[in-house]
Amino acid sequence: MLSRVLILLILFGFFSCDQNRVFDKYQSIPKQWSKDSLVEFEFDLKANSYNTFINIRTDKNYKFNNLFLIVALADSSRIIMKDTLEYKMATSSGRLLGKKSLNTFQNKLWHKEGMSFETGKFTISIEHAMRKINHTDGLKLLDGIINIGYRIEKETKK
Repeated sequence: MLSRVLILLILFGFFSCDQNRVFDKYQSIPKQWSKDSLVEFEFDLKANSYNTFINIRTDKNYKFNNLFLIVALADSSRIIMKDTLEYKMATSSGRLLGKKSLNTFQNKLWHKEGMSFETGKFTISIEHAMRKINHTDGLKLLDGIINIGYRIEKETKK
């Protein structure tokens, strides 16, 4: 009986910790992320204010200190916003940042804070915009990215 109660408490704690989550999906990147390959997520939202995040899982093959992404948000008729974003992914000595689990690193990166949405269906597209130092052409294939995710949370009032 005590073990059942303990299991229920653990499950309740697990599910209640993520009560602000509205959307949270990942896509796997096979071997290398092509510059021409968009990662897209579709989601429905009700009018409200949200915090949005880009989740990146890397492995030891990721060789850069930063990550440049082009992120576009569209509704059913137009692109609402398009940003080029830079995220720090490693220390200057090359140690990868993020939560380490076995041989992967999980990074929850801010996309937008307190963003107001109208009710509707939206699409977010993410592509990398990486290049090597002193090269004008973008890097065609990016190693070390395992998964790309997008997460939306209800904004909590402070």
